[in-house]
Amino acid sequence: MGNSPAKTWLCNIPHRFAFSKNPKVESNERCIVAIAQAWRKKDVPEIQKISLSSGGEVAVRTAGDVSKPALVLLHGFPNSSRMFSDVIARLSGTVYVVAPDLPGFGASDLPPEPSFDMLANAIEELLTRLNVGRRFLYLHDFGTPVAFHLAMRAPELVEGLIIQNANAHRSGFGPQWAATLDFWAAPNASNEEAATAHLTLEGTRDQYVAGLPPEIAAQIDAERWIEDWRVMCLPGAA
Repeated sequence: MGNSPAKTWLCNIPHRFAFSKNPKVESNERCIVAIAQAWRKKDVPEIQKISLSSGGEVAVRTAGDVSKPALVLLHGFPNSSRMFSDVIARLSGTVYVVAPDLPGFGASDLPPEPSFDMLANAIEELLTRLNVGRRFLYLHDFGTPVAFHLAMRAPELVEGLIIQNANAHRSGFGPQWAATLDFWAAPNASNEEAATAHLTLEGTRDQYVAGLPPEIAAQIDAERWIEDWRVMCLPGAA
């Protein structure tokens, strides 16, 4: 990639995911609704819905000149393309930004049988429908396996990989993955309960602010994790 402007811009994306415990958050239902409505009023690129051959729809935000190199932003868990709302406009001056909501996240439809292969199928078809050829892939968290699938299927289309908190091997798992690894090894009810204990509003908040200095955490809007939690609570999302 050399001194690609796309690489330069992406290095400035703030890292907002950490792991910790015991935050205290307000879970009042009216508060959740009000904040979610406030988020939707923000000035971010509008969502497009693209119908897939599988029957579902994938939501995507695009910005910039389609003749410029494409930059595909793949978000983490439990986020969506909203994760990039603060940087899409700046990036779009250099590249054609494609920021999808992975199936089951954000405004995209829930997949019938989720897998990383299936998620890659959906994004691959989306990029085809948008006539995206050569592209830079941004790898982060849950979007990483999807990007790896895309890169391995069509390496000739990949201009470069922009990597942030992306794991390609088992040794990259930290101690916070112990319960999940136990569940993968022995998928029983007890291990499942331990592995999913973080799937709460408080745990979702952790993804943004846990471990951060208070003055930094205070700058992150609560509607981000509240909207994530709203989507996670939709029927069929559990």
